[in-house]
Amino acid sequence: MSVTIKDVAVDAGVSTATVSHVINNSKRVREPVAQKVRDSIKRLNYYPNQVGSGLRSKKTYTVGLLVPSIENETFARLVDRIQSSLFEQGFNLIVCSSHYDLEVECQALNTMMMKRVDAVLAIPSADHCPKLEEIARSKPVILLDRTIQGLKADVVAADNYKGEYLAVSYLVRKGHHRIGYVDRMTRQSHSQAQLKGYIDALSDHGIPFDESLVVTATGHYYHAGMHAAQTLMHRNGNITAIACYYDLMAFGVIRGLLDLGYRVPEEVSVIGYDNMLFTEASYPRMTTVETPSQQLAEEACKLLIRRLQEGEDGDGGEEEAVNIVLEPRLIIRESVASLDRASFTGDSEGEKQ
Repeated sequence: MSVTIKDVAVDAGVSTATVSHVINNSKRVREPVAQKVRDSIKRLNYYPNQVGSGLRSKKTYTVGLLVPSIENETFARLVDRIQSSLFEQGFNLIVCSSHYDLEVECQALNTMMMKRVDAVLAIPSADHCPKLEEIARSKPVILLDRTIQGLKADVVAADNYKGEYLAVSYLVRKGHHRIGYVDRMTRQSHSQAQLKGYIDALSDHGIPFDESLVVTATGHYYHAGMHAAQTLMHRNGNITAIACYYDLMAFGVIRGLLDLGYRVPEEVSVIGYDNMLFTEASYPRMTTVETPSQQLAEEACKLLIRRLQEGEDGDGGEEEAVNIVLEPRLIIRESVASLDRASFTGDSEGEKQ
């Protein structure tokens, strides 16, 4: 026999109206009571009739999530965490991958609109997206770890400027002054922020910026990193450290350095970005910057629910876009050495061994 809304109400010790308010994410129920109802729903394996309630409220309880690639570990982790958070709130998720192609991205967004999603979470693959701008005029749109100039949308992002600044400052404190940087061929906000963090960290430590120490890599991250390492070392043989836009790129840089006969970190130190799972098991174990993907998913989902509630209550029309910035942290392992070779690690505020 299937579980009914009345069964949930009895289990939670509330009225069926209260259960209905919780299912519909209404702000009328106090959070302790709402959590009690959600616990009962989960315990009893109750599945609300979203179709019926959707017809009454014109809501589908479905959210669209656009990512550049599901093969990318960073995005896959984010998808998993967002799905878990939304499912707890009674929402379904449609995930589409753009494969870094603007035309595919527009098609994916069109598909979401055909499915009548209530809102869109997006990691756009370019610094402009006309379809996303169109959607933002009628539905909540939240950008994840990206910004698009002129788009009125909420943003939840890591402070990628600070993340790269932390990485390069750490290298400088370890005695490195000839620091290369492997960038990604993209004009997107997060990439530009990381490059600026690299430049400003050098400047604030009295090291002039040298364009010849920056290589813009193309192609698959790992192979791009290998080629970038070879380019940098052929161009500037006195480089002692290389900071990278992304962990997988840093892994390729290490491979490229080894192929050239350099020892890592004894002769050239390498630092990544994102703290992917393999960095703990790589050799040497990779020093990197961790972006708070769990917190990013949670904050984005909380903001999305809030926006939907505002729309339902009729008080969210002209509210300013929200910009939530999350703190990254430096994860110190073994791929960075002091120039005097005296130590391979160091401590400072914002760093984790």
